[in-house]
Amino acid sequence: MEKRVMLFIFSVVFVLTSCTKQPQEPKETVTLSVLTWNEQTFNQKYGNLFLATHPNYDLNVISVMEHLKPGEDINQVVESLVTKENPDLLSLQMDLFAVLKEQGRLASFTDWIKKDKFDLTGYTPGVLDQMKDEQGHLYGLAPTFVGSALYYNKKLFETNNIPFPTDLMTWDDVFAVAQRFPNKAGSDTPQIGFYHPNSSNPFLMALRIGDSSGLSLYNAQKFTLSTKAWEGVFQNVTECFKAQACFDGSHADTSQTTSIEVMQKRNHPFLGGNIAMAIDDSSLYRTLLTNKQRYPDLDWGIVSFPISNEHPDMGNNIALNEVLSIPLHAKEPEGAWEFINYVCGADYARMLPRVNPDELPARQSAGNEDDMLGSFYKLERVNNQMTNKLRELPRPVIAKMDEVSQTYIPDILADKTTVSEALQMMEQELQLALATR
Repeated sequence: MEKRVMLFIFSVVFVLTSCTKQPQEPKETVTLSVLTWNEQTFNQKYGNLFLATHPNYDLNVISVMEHLKPGEDINQVVESLVTKENPDLLSLQMDLFAVLKEQGRLASFTDWIKKDKFDLTGYTPGVLDQMKDEQGHLYGLAPTFVGSALYYNKKLFETNNIPFPTDLMTWDDVFAVAQRFPNKAGSDTPQIGFYHPNSSNPFLMALRIGDSSGLSLYNAQKFTLSTKAWEGVFQNVTECFKAQACFDGSHADTSQTTSIEVMQKRNHPFLGGNIAMAIDDSSLYRTLLTNKQRYPDLDWGIVSFPISNEHPDMGNNIALNEVLSIPLHAKEPEGAWEFINYVCGADYARMLPRVNPDELPARQSAGNEDDMLGSFYKLERVNNQMTNKLRELPRPVIAKMDEVSQTYIPDILADKTTVSEALQMMEQELQLALATR
């Protein structure tokens, strides 16, 4: 196995060094200090190939996971390591990057991009959008991302004479279509109209859908749940559960198993064959392509992530597991940029399907061997403000949010209260909890 890996790296190095213009190497060896989650993973994806093609560089990789103790706040640990270790390069997930960017601890890439004429034209707009400030300055780059889209079961649509979903469907349309699939009581495999990754918690599911549509849960020290826009989202979600058209994740089987098929279906319920539409990420796409013999009767398609009428180019369908950035006071910022320039460049992107097959290339022209892949690249803006807003709240308020959701959502589902009344009460209780924290 190790021999095959080395042969692959050698072949990649040969291709990249023979077909690309080589950067001007520093005369003396430059050691870049890198802060990342896991040293081994980082080197497998990026470090080994960078060192092989840049002989005058060395890497000192610091693993966050080795410094994280049980119960510690990962944000505080990362902030402490950035201060203590003063790394030249950061390779961190999006949430951690966002905190450092908000704190003004990262360097802008603007001058380097201009100097090196770094080509951003092929980059997915939704990926770049998350790493810019309000002035359009870029503070990070990611070579890959995990995308989400709307999968659909062609057989179920054809059986019920319902037109296939289309790109850029609105959330209202998705929920309306979901309720057209009959869920026959007592059936071993009832037809289910719609699955969402947060379907085990209708409150969280509604928050995620509202967030993708540009709605704000909390702003300027005030909760903003009691609005017509939020009412429409919660109405769609709760009506879907009332009609049993939405997959109820709270009843999912959690028993231990060693069966690959059972685990795949648990992770991706769409594979069961009785769900008409499902929001799921690009790992399901890979699973479907590589397990055709396991699911021979599942005829499926993909369209883009649903949108709102107000923001037809926005969603929260992109997750970034690794954002590369440079701390403001890095000792070797030029070397760090050279690393980013390399692993986020067009030539390296062509190797990504083999180096990192589990994620999608951030450059749209790289690895798009299947037209269906285009569904993951449709939206230009990503709204993940909910995570940032929740981070601002004290823990007692977060606990109160969980409490009120477990009280009022069941009341809506049991027709004991209306959506409008429940949202008013939740907003009032959360605002009181915030004021008395």
